[in-house]
Amino acid sequence: MVALVATVTLYAEGKDEGMEGWISTFSPVTDKAELVGLHTAVAGDGSVYASSTYNKSFTFAEKAVTDPEGLTSSCIVKFDKDGNEKWAISLVGACTIQAMTADADGTLYVAGQSQDAKVTVTGTDGGTKEIENPTGFDAFFDEVITAHSAFIAKISKDGVVETIKTIAPAVNAEIAAVVGDPYDMGMEMSIYDLSGNDPMYVIPNKIMLDGDKVYVSASYTGDITELGWNGAYLNYFGMMIFDLKSLGVFSLNKSDLANAVGEANVQPTGTILYDEQYAPEAIDFVVKDGTVFVAFFGYNKLTLTTPAGSKDFAFETTLDESGNKEHALVLANAKEPAQAKVFHAAMNDNSYPTYSLVDATLAGDACILAGTFYGNFPLDNSVTKDVNTSFVASIKMADCSVNWAKANEVESKAVCMVVTGEEIKASTENTTYTFKTADGDLKGDDTMDQGFADAAVYNDQYVSTIYANEDTVCIFSPKMSPSTGVKSLKNTKVVDAKYFNANGMELSAPRKGLNIVKSAAGVKKVMK
Repeated sequence: MVALVATVTLYAEGKDEGMEGWISTFSPVTDKAELVGLHTAVAGDGSVYASSTYNKSFTFAEKAVTDPEGLTSSCIVKFDKDGNEKWAISLVGACTIQAMTADADGTLYVAGQSQDAKVTVTGTDGGTKEIENPTGFDAFFDEVITAHSAFIAKISKDGVVETIKTIAPAVNAEIAAVVGDPYDMGMEMSIYDLSGNDPMYVIPNKIMLDGDKVYVSASYTGDITELGWNGAYLNYFGMMIFDLKSLGVFSLNKSDLANAVGEANVQPTGTILYDEQYAPEAIDFVVKDGTVFVAFFGYNKLTLTTPAGSKDFAFETTLDESGNKEHALVLANAKEPAQAKVFHAAMNDNSYPTYSLVDATLAGDACILAGTFYGNFPLDNSVTKDVNTSFVASIKMADCSVNWAKANEVESKAVCMVVTGEEIKASTENTTYTFKTADGDLKGDDTMDQGFADAAVYNDQYVSTIYANEDTVCIFSPKMSPSTGVKSLKNTKVVDAKYFNANGMELSAPRKGLNIVKSAAGVKKVMK
């Protein structure tokens, strides 16, 4: 594995601003299909952490990350602020990192999901910690994993794994009694197969720090007893019980990842009959001075529960063959759930549209929210799309009113978003768009030719993770430079230089997009 450290310059017609910084790559997988769990975090000193799956040995910071022997495991690598490789740690066993964030002192907090009976996490000091999933016996006396648990890890700036907390779902005792004994060889479903023969799960989707707490949002099935969360279940004619997805936000002590507290929980309301459909679809949140603000998409009948109380919601739905239903967006303060604000939308007849929330970020007295919708746009009912469409919006935190909301003009699914002071960079599967934070005006889509997989903010600049090619992760860390940078570059001929795109293919001349330029002097530059 060879790391590439380069100078980065924005190269586009009509742009007077320059950017310089570094790009580095590493290749942890044999094929892009295995490349998931790409996330980024930045410490207070500008150090950059990146996560990925890996299924082969590779070298990082002059040390080998050993082959996980056929497993698709996860790894975390660290660069210093100049893009130099510092260390890598491994999480061996089937697992996926879902989110990361770093404290000012460089302590890293990681949220992920384990799909294996055991995952071994090895730090830079050689110390190991284990993540174990609960197991049991199915109706055929085979030992099976009964839950895919979430884990939260605290890792020092030097790569030492300090502590790991596991959040595991369990079978509801009353449901187990209805479904039957797992040793029963009759027709009743095993209590470990409530989700259609899949294990119960907890899947984190965001991690955030505030004060002395770590906050995590997740989707889950089953009961999470230590959070006081009971699962939601579908009773099919009283013969089978199906476990339904719920969404929630919980907190832990930042110091030792202890004292798990359920901060907000969204799930289907009441007893659910076999012919009804209920679902919370996506959740995101921000925290300000210990107060959690949640946003979620959902349909039919849902209940939001927080330590301060609960609120029921009912959205327009038909139960005929059309499958028409309203996908509403809800914004709520966890300390005042009764004051939650609902943004309604017209029903649509698409059975499997995408509704997602990829990030919520504080910007002054506003929350910047990004995601994907289909049909009627809840934040602006004058907009209707017949394809999955990304959006960005600014929400006033005081009363959950809309400052502005922008829907994409083209088909797109939101991937991630980062707010860098006066600008918002909202990434879709293909392109990253730049908006003005104050009013949502679109500044352009020429930041990159492809979307970020993930991004984080440092000193009002962004660091992003992208796919460089079929098996490579690319970390892009720009830094602002004087506006003369681009002008001088455009008027300068690079002598004896070779040009390559992000996939490593040689070009005859620079083109729009990422260009790696290797000169005769050995200087590497990346231009746009």
